[in-house]
Amino acid sequence: MISRHHTRAKILATLGPASAGPGKIRDLVRSGVDGFRINLSHGDPEERLLWVERIKRVRSEMNRAVAILLDLRGPRLRLGPLPEPIELKPRTEVWLNSGIGGPEGSIPVDYPKFASDLAPGHRVLLRDGRAKLKVLEIQGSRVRCRVQHGAWIHSNQGVNLPDSSVSAPILSAKDKEDIAFAAKHQVDFLALSFVRRAEDVETLRRELLKHEVFIPIIAKIEHPEALKNLDQILEATDGVMVARGDLAVEMGHEAVPTAQKKIIRRCMERAVPVITATQMLESMIEDPQPTRAEVSDVANAVLDGTDAVMLSGETAVGAHPLEAVRIMHRIVSKTEQQIFRGPRRRQLARGCVPLTGSSVEMATVNAAATAAVQSQARMILAFTESGRSARLVSSFRAGQHLFGLTSKEKAFHRMALIWGVHPALTRSFASATDMYQAAAETLATVKWLKPTDLLVSLTGTFAVSGTSNTVRILTLSNLATAADTKAS
Repeated sequence: MISRHHTRAKILATLGPASAGPGKIRDLVRSGVDGFRINLSHGDPEERLLWVERIKRVRSEMNRAVAILLDLRGPRLRLGPLPEPIELKPRTEVWLNSGIGGPEGSIPVDYPKFASDLAPGHRVLLRDGRAKLKVLEIQGSRVRCRVQHGAWIHSNQGVNLPDSSVSAPILSAKDKEDIAFAAKHQVDFLALSFVRRAEDVETLRRELLKHEVFIPIIAKIEHPEALKNLDQILEATDGVMVARGDLAVEMGHEAVPTAQKKIIRRCMERAVPVITATQMLESMIEDPQPTRAEVSDVANAVLDGTDAVMLSGETAVGAHPLEAVRIMHRIVSKTEQQIFRGPRRRQLARGCVPLTGSSVEMATVNAAATAAVQSQARMILAFTESGRSARLVSSFRAGQHLFGLTSKEKAFHRMALIWGVHPALTRSFASATDMYQAAAETLATVKWLKPTDLLVSLTGTFAVSGTSNTVRILTLSNLATAADTKAS
C-alpha cells in the first residue's frame, strides 16, 4: 500500500512492553512507523522471536514495507543487578567491582576488565552521565571512587568511561548468539553498538558470513573515536545511527549538534542511510505532549536531511507510544511541507554528489535526479533488486516522489528506512518489457497519480544488479508499452 501522505524522512520505533501487542504494532504502522527496532540488551530470545513474528505477520497483512532492526548490545558496559535502587550522594565514596558477585556493599559492573581499564583520576559516568564519579584507587577487581555528581542508580544502567580505552571485544558471546538469531529469522538490519573503527564493522560482517546470510549493518556512532574514523566507517558500513545519548556522555552535550550535522552531511555525500536517535521526544515517556525544544530537535534532524528519526523509550516503555508516533509524524510532515513548497522547493540537496559507486552508475543516477527536476516530473522510478538504485537516487534529496520497485521482499522492507522512497513490491518478471508492465500494474493502484504525469525511469542491465545505466522520461500512461530496455 502506497500512501500519498508518506513522509520522506522515515520513523523508526523501538518495540517494548508498551507497544509489542499485535494490535498496537498495527496501530503504530498506521500512524506512520516505517520500521521497528528491538533492543537486544533487554528481554529474552523467546520474547524477541514473538515480536519478530508479530511484525512480519502485521506487515504481510497490511501489505506494507516495514523494516525490522535488531540492535546488538556490543561492548556496552552496564551495572550489574542491584537488590534495590541506590542513591549516590555528592562527596561520598563508593566501591565499584569488576563483574557480578563482589564484596557486599560494592556496586557491580557487568564487565570483567572494568578495573584494569581504569586509572586514578579517570571519570566513571553512570546512568547516561547523570552520576559522575572520579577514580581514587584500584585494588584488584575493586575501584574506589568519589561521587562528584550524585543520582539514583538502578540495575543494568549504562556505564561510560570517557577517559579510558575500553578493551572489550566489539562482539561478546551474547552478541554472537544474537547474530545467529538474526540470521535464522531473516531480519532486515543489524545495528552494532560502540563502533570505533571500520574493523569493527568488518568483524560483524565476518560473523554474518559464518551463517551464510547478508544483513545490512548499521554502525552506531556514539564515541569520539568513531568521529575521527568516520570516512573509513562509511566505506565499511551499510548505514549509520547517530546515537546521541552516549555521544553526549562521551563528548559533552554541547558537541553533539554539530557532530550530528557533520555525520548526516557525510552520509548524504556517500549515499549511506543515516538514522538520528535518542531522546527525540523523551518527555513523552510520561507526558502526552512533547516540549517545544523536542519538536525543534526533530524538525532540525529533518532539515539536516536524516533518512530516519528514531523513538526509543517513548514507544518501548512510555505511557503514550501511539501519540508519540503521531506527533513525530506531524512534525516531520509539517517540516517537509516547508522544504518542498512553492518557489523555495528544494531541487538537489546542497549540490551533493554521492561518492559511492562506479562513475557510470553515479553519472546515470545524477542524470535521473537532474532530469526529474528540469522536466518537472512527478516521480522517479527506480527498478532495483537490492534497493541500491533507490538508495543512490535518495541521496540527492530531490523533491520528486521516488518509487523503489522490486520483486524481492527483502529489498522491499529494507527500503522502508531510506529517505523519500515509496517501496513497491511487484510480481517477478522475466524480461525488461514484462518489468515495465509489472511497474504499470503496481502504479495503477496509486490513485493520486494521473496518466499524464511524467516520470523518470532509472534502469540498467537486466538481471545484473548494481548496473544502472539508462534514464528515460515517460508518462504513466505509456509505461506499460515502453520499448524494451534493459533493467537492473
